[in-house]
Amino acid sequence: MFTRRLVVQGAILGFWSAVSIGQQTPPASSSPVLHEFPVILQQNVETGKTPVGTKIQAKLAAATLFNGTVIPKNAVITGLVVESEAKSAKNQARLEIRIDKVTWNGGWSPLGAYLMPLYYPTTRQAVPNLPHEAPDPDSRTLNGAGQSGSPMNRPSPGNGSEASRGAMPDIPTISNRPVRMGNVALEAATDGGIALVSEHANIKLFKLTTYVFAAAESPAK
Repeated sequence: MFTRRLVVQGAILGFWSAVSIGQQTPPASSSPVLHEFPVILQQNVETGKTPVGTKIQAKLAAATLFNGTVIPKNAVITGLVVESEAKSAKNQARLEIRIDKVTWNGGWSPLGAYLMPLYYPTTRQAVPNLPHEAPDPDSRTLNGAGQSGSPMNRPSPGNGSEASRGAMPDIPTISNRPVRMGNVALEAATDGGIALVSEHANIKLFKLTTYVFAAAESPAK
């Protein structure tokens, strides 16, 4: 088991080093295949405040192929905080989270995936400009011929209406590409896993944010 973790550790660190310096060299056929898992965290985590041994609950944000099995979106993920050290004057912040298992209706799979310094930011999509004048009440649509009758396209009601007191907010959307955590790097952990480290501040993860975990599987023979 420990040897398996060392293999995973080497694969992830090698991949991350290549990405960090901009290399595009594909892995050798004998190297483990690295898989990324976008994971929606169901709790907040902070180095030094979240103790070692805390169980992690999450959901898979997108269907992912692993070991020949398609793990479906919203599969339930369970893991563990293996290391959680706060930033101090002498020590860097360290956080190691390992995903051990994923389950869904009719199936389950062990993972052995580790947190990477990557996440998907949330952006806000502004509501399109709406017409200032009310439409013809006899019209079959609210925005003229050929326009959608969706509530997203309806004009704002008068100032005295009940709906106007609850203005429609911007629509939160998830970026389609992950970004790197600021001032966070990867290091090998003593247990054969991967730890996030920061010389600047505590590492914080936020509930309902999508983070990237990585796991390695042996290449097909």
